Amino acid sequence: MTTTPPPPPPAGPTGTGPLTPTDHRAFAFLGHVNSSLRQCLCTLARHGVALRRDAPERARLLLDTVRPWPLYKGGQFLFDLMEWEDLMVDGDPPPVMSTERIVAACTLPVRLAAAATEEAPAVTKLVPGQRTTAALGLPLRLLTTTARSTLLSAAQDLTDLLGPGADPDDDAGYATDPEPVTDDTGAELPPLEAGFYLYEDIALGALSVLGPLLADHAPTDPAPPA
Repeated sequence: MTTTPPPPPPAGPTGTGPLTPTDHRAFAFLGHVNSSLRQCLCTLARHGVALRRDAPERARLLLDTVRPWPLYKGGQFLFDLMEWEDLMVDGDPPPVMSTERIVAACTLPVRLAAAATEEAPAVTKLVPGQRTTAALGLPLRLLTTTARSTLLSAAQDLTDLLGPGADPDDDAGYATDPEPVTDDTGAELPPLEAGFYLYEDIALGALSVLGPLLADHAPTDPAPPA
């Protein structure tokens, strides 16, 4: 009578299993990216908790401004779809990521967004053919102008809210208390709050940390209010 031998144990990271050394190195890189994403999201959420705690009126108005925007709604959809809350709250809190590192990581995307909203007077030249260009010229110009006006107005709204505090006598409607002072060790940042406020706190933290970067790219010729 013959018996079937048991299957061999799975190979470890340094074994001779089906995964190659390149696979392990690729997973090491992706794991590093995953950890950095978790660290960044948790840091932004903690900044958001601090802002909501120390300047509740400003936090409320910031959220009221961005909630109708597709970028905010799309971020909420991706946050839920990718289950980032599980990523953030699973395990011990990660170390706080420095503000300089977060800003440096976001500088290129912000610059690209700023460049994309610049006036494009020659957009119709991308369409070959004189007759096609003439036929599509008005719709393309209309779409370009509408998109630019919308993005410029959104950027100006953020600039107004994230700029220097208003004078005490004005009626701007938001708190003028200074930003909560925090250091890059996270000693003065409150812990993140999982649940209902988590995505909102990330958004508030992003506006708080990236506010100066966004304001630096605000349009110099905002569209006049309707």
